[in-house]
Amino acid sequence: MRQKKILVVDDDEMNLNIARMILERKLPCKVLTVDNGIDALEVLRAERVSLVLLDIMMPEFDGMETLAEIRADELIKDVPVMMLTATGEKDLIQRALSLGVRDYIKKPFLPADLITRVSKKLAEDKSEEVLLLGDDEKTLQAMQEVIEENFPHETIIATSIKVAEKILREQEIRLIIAQSDMKFIDGVKFLSLITSTEKLGAIPFAITTPDKILEVIDKINAPAIEEPPAIEEVIEEISAEEKAIDEPPKADKVADKIIQHEEKKKLSKVVTNFIGYELDLKC
Repeated sequence: MRQKKILVVDDDEMNLNIARMILERKLPCKVLTVDNGIDALEVLRAERVSLVLLDIMMPEFDGMETLAEIRADELIKDVPVMMLTATGEKDLIQRALSLGVRDYIKKPFLPADLITRVSKKLAEDKSEEVLLLGDDEKTLQAMQEVIEENFPHETIIATSIKVAEKILREQEIRLIIAQSDMKFIDGVKFLSLITSTEKLGAIPFAITTPDKILEVIDKINAPAIEEPPAIEEVIEEISAEEKAIDEPPKADKVADKIIQHEEKKKLSKVVTNFIGYELDLKC
């Protein structure tokens, strides 16, 4: 699973160093630091950040201006933000509230308070989890990298049915992706597992490869040239074609007929399964 990243923005170098030391020692996270709002925006647009700790009082481009820019940017507008402040000015706090910030930490902060507040905020992260199943760990890691670089998902790797079963029982998995060429994992046994209960049976299941995931991503990010057809129409059309030769619909043929919108979709909404790609156009 990807290590969570926290971005700390403060014009005081000592505050940055203290925050990094406290958080990285006590929490399973990587702390990124910048000393101004402009650099903060660049980091947020380039990195997948789980939480921003943003100082209000900074010279030139201050915390409130930075927060306003974050909320105005479609790419990063939903990133959680906590304000760092040495001031108790009610108007600034009210402005932060109007921009969706409900949490702030007063400086100088106590280590225990910082850890508690940040831990609680990170626990609110509702990133959807994807289970990757296969017997080739390098292939799974390649798939993990592709997914986490392109979609708002956390991924978990399982190299055995026993591990996969434990994960499925204990965590909220939104999508299962299995290697298409598993040699040492009994696919029939795994399918029996995920159909054993209504809850597990409702989880979308995909069989694919790293290359195929890249193809899906290309289609998801391709600019729209016309309004995409309803997926039911696509599947019906392909099914009609395949009936002539008595074969089931093929996922790649369905995918080739789907024209995507410009905005990125969640991978759990674009699912490779036995009938093709399922696309939720409202996500």
